[in-house]
Amino acid sequence: MSGKILLTGISGWIAKHTAIELLNSGYEVLGTVRNKNLIEQTKETIGKYASIDKLSFVELDLVKDDGWDEAAKGCKYIFHIASPFPMKVSRNRESLLPPAVDGTLRVLKAGVNAGVEQIIKTSSIVAMFRKPNRSNPYTFGENDWTDENWVEGVNDYFLSKTKAEKSAWEFMESKGLRNKLTCICPGGVFGDALDKKGGTSIEYVRQFMAGKFPGAPKFAVLISDVKDIAKAHVACIGNNKIGGRRLIVGKEVKKLVELSQIMAEAMPEYAKKLPKKELPNFMVKLISYIDSSAKMMIPDLGILMQTDTAYAEELLGFKFKPAKDCMIENAKSVVKLGLV
Repeated sequence: MSGKILLTGISGWIAKHTAIELLNSGYEVLGTVRNKNLIEQTKETIGKYASIDKLSFVELDLVKDDGWDEAAKGCKYIFHIASPFPMKVSRNRESLLPPAVDGTLRVLKAGVNAGVEQIIKTSSIVAMFRKPNRSNPYTFGENDWTDENWVEGVNDYFLSKTKAEKSAWEFMESKGLRNKLTCICPGGVFGDALDKKGGTSIEYVRQFMAGKFPGAPKFAVLISDVKDIAKAHVACIGNNKIGGRRLIVGKEVKKLVELSQIMAEAMPEYAKKLPKKELPNFMVKLISYIDSSAKMMIPDLGILMQTDTAYAEELLGFKFKPAKDCMIENAKSVVKLGLV
């Protein structure tokens, strides 16, 4: 394979996996970092899994115009993966919009100006499933959108992902280029941690294994393997079936207590620390006053989501990994890296 790819936020967990997949497939990768101090660690991690002869870096900031047009020049494709995902929930719902929404538009404009063939954006099912008065269980798919006007249920992260993806579609449609954009929409991302600079999902696994939770919140989510997400991005290149689509990547919906059981069976030495029961909803709400990361789950407590991802497997040409394999790999990599 040939062609140069601009990959935003290359120091992030999903982006590093995607860079590895691209480099091993023969592509040239120009990765953006918001701070050049991130380059050496990122290069070191990627270099363990792929040749870095075709890897280069550029320091760019999603909240500044400078340099984006220049970086996109000569690129055949853009993978826009960078987006903030903090552990804590901000009281300011709009706190993440500048990097998420304005940053997305900067990247897309640079891509259109450079005449790139395709833009693959990493979105999330959080842009799809959260709305008031849902049934239980409830089903969502690629035509669904989170209700950004639901102030009580849509926090800063959910709002940023929803507005960023909507802005991307609106911009590409305004240029008559909708089919040049594809959005990859994972659920809860788990799998091989690669290095200690992991994502928010890895932090939840670490806290579970460290015995930080007396019980598991009654929360369920689609489980997405990080390598599947990387593979999905790369499978979009030159694929004329995926233009203008939102592809949900993940195999099964699992409750947190089920994930805990999977890890306990695979790693019995941690079984005592892993939660065995579910917490009452009122306890999770009380915890959220002390630890704002728990607020992320509250609107979905006790509600079971359902979605069918077979269409995405068919369009991308491969089967997604079962939740069990994904969680075991995640737990083992957390231990291997000395995070617990």
